[in-house]
Amino acid sequence: MSMKALEWAMYDVPAEMTKGALLRILLALADHADTEGNGAFPSQKRLCALTGYSRRTIQHGLHDLEASGLIVKGDQRLTEHYGRHRPIVWNLTMEDFRGVKTAPLKKNESEAQHTTPQNSQEAQLGAQKTVVRGAIRGAIPLRPNLYKEESYIEPRESNARARKQIPIPADWKPTEEHQALADRLGIDCDVEAGKFKDRALDTGATSADWDAKFRIWLMRGHELGYTTVKNQQSARKYTWASDEVKRVIGTDLEGTDDYMELACKVADLLNQGVDPDMLRRQLANVPDTAWVEQLFEQEAAA
Repeated sequence: MSMKALEWAMYDVPAEMTKGALLRILLALADHADTEGNGAFPSQKRLCALTGYSRRTIQHGLHDLEASGLIVKGDQRLTEHYGRHRPIVWNLTMEDFRGVKTAPLKKNESEAQHTTPQNSQEAQLGAQKTVVRGAIRGAIPLRPNLYKEESYIEPRESNARARKQIPIPADWKPTEEHQALADRLGIDCDVEAGKFKDRALDTGATSADWDAKFRIWLMRGHELGYTTVKNQQSARKYTWASDEVKRVIGTDLEGTDDYMELACKVADLLNQGVDPDMLRRQLANVPDTAWVEQLFEQEAAA
């Protein structure tokens, strides 16, 4: 996995260049590339499994990404050991689409002023050509600047390559930044952190920045749709009108002023995992006036 290549694919490449299925295909290639974005050779079958797209969609997507200049064919010798049916090796161009510097106009003008041609007419023509050429270069950027409103931010992982790769620490846990990111994406941060740590321990993976790697895990998982949705496991199963709640309370109190309050408390206890039969037996001999106090005790115990 190349975190630098993944960040380039998600943040640096303009959205209009990766519409539809192109973004997922590009992310899958970035996940198989090295630290420089080169040497990605997942088979079309694996790309279908990772993205959920058909083989025809994968083929068209690779063609479109190559046509747009985001990927190019790499060193095909990397897959010689696959035999006849070997996948294509792709390199990510890793171009900076945030804009490039333009040629300065004043420098060309100063060079024209200090030029000493053989006669004055040649000097005048030379100066005009130099100024016009410099003006054109200064007015037209070498590549369209699609992100004029923001300056380029160097990825945090750029310095991670210089640090030592280590296994995931035993006391590693998600930070507040991870929690905020997970909340924004609607992801259960604790569940994903457990999956992330278990996989790192199982595979023996190493990294110079585990916090950055977990950020990529959350963003990539949200994009590909395999993360655990927040509060998915804590959905309410019982409500005040559920048949199980009515069976616990009975029909004697139904229609009374206290029934709604009692039914809501019973539903909360059942959602917390209290056994309905045990709750019904405990409340069977409790006077009607003491139901609320008894339920409060049950709720505190749960």
